[in-house]
Amino acid sequence: MDNNVEQLIDMVCEKISKYLVPKRIATAKRRMAGVLAEQPVDYLPMVVITKTVASVEQLPEFDWAQQWHDPAKSLYMQLKNNILPCIVGGGDFVPAVRADTGVINCMSLFGVKFDVPSHTKPVVTEYLSKDEILCANIPDEISSLGIMPHMIRHMEYHKAALQRRGLAEHILLGHCDLQGPFDIAAMVRGHDIFTDMYEDPDFVHHLMRLSTSAYIAVAKLCKKISGEPLNHGISDGIYMENGVGRICGDSDILVSKDMHQQFIAPYHAHVLDAFGGGWLHYCGGRKGFNRAEGLHLHESYAALPKLRGLNWTTGRDWVAEMRRLKGLGVVYIGWMPRDEGQSLEDYFRMVLSPYDTKGGFVFGWPELTAVEVDLAMDVWHTIQDKYL
Repeated sequence: MDNNVEQLIDMVCEKISKYLVPKRIATAKRRMAGVLAEQPVDYLPMVVITKTVASVEQLPEFDWAQQWHDPAKSLYMQLKNNILPCIVGGGDFVPAVRADTGVINCMSLFGVKFDVPSHTKPVVTEYLSKDEILCANIPDEISSLGIMPHMIRHMEYHKAALQRRGLAEHILLGHCDLQGPFDIAAMVRGHDIFTDMYEDPDFVHHLMRLSTSAYIAVAKLCKKISGEPLNHGISDGIYMENGVGRICGDSDILVSKDMHQQFIAPYHAHVLDAFGGGWLHYCGGRKGFNRAEGLHLHESYAALPKLRGLNWTTGRDWVAEMRRLKGLGVVYIGWMPRDEGQSLEDYFRMVLSPYDTKGGFVFGWPELTAVEVDLAMDVWHTIQDKYL
């Protein structure tokens, strides 16, 4: 380990300790878990992040390759660029770090080839053939397979480093990026999986079973290291007490609703059941972006028995889709773009307009000016008191 990085971690942790308020974290947990369990809360939660923290602004950065190879550099970057700005933001933030080893964790169990570039997280560089996949097996014990030894090294370092600095009680250790059953399958098989659905559906189901097993096995390994129960804890910033599975569906949104029901939904349901519930994320559209969206799958997602929440973006009518999800009984986890020149009060009124009670919404990362950060929580609560 680079001792200089340890000193950088010390500096950032000193700042975190200065701003960290345990009571605020406990309140954030209660609000977030309450909304996702459909229980009454005093206020809908909102996570606020500051643009910069002046005292650490001049500290060095490390690229993705440096972070991947050195868990100390990865922890430092997470603490500096995520944990500290959100704690200073003063909102409903539950701090957590993870083995930030990219999206390849579950795929690596299949033996896919990957690259570790400096400009982004690791990427799969070569897909597997059908024959290679048919020979693949996901055993119960996976700790020596793929990049698991590397991922474990990151998790164990983070855990020990936080314990040494007296922060393990306040900064949780979440699971690595697991993606989702179909995302895993698509990155193992590649684009051919979309024609396989028509030409060899039995093979696709075989691969989906393997991908689901990989997801569950890696998640359980992470839970074993962190000490969290299987159905409780933190997942990518969302704290839950009635499930903890976080599924990515970036490839899901490329298929029709019928195909989703046939090839994807049953495996999502299996993952959610394994962890007592959870939530789903996909990268959707934005205004001016030429990108596929997943709005056509929202009813299918809502029909999953233990899906608690959904995180998405759209270039269409944001408020209308939030209102539709509310009617489907699914919590919206996410943000909303702010209109140019819109006052903070009007922005929050627009964001809350689909709701008539304090439920159904976890607001993450509102668009705020530097001046508004310190005011945001008071205004957020005042608007809720007046309209909900």
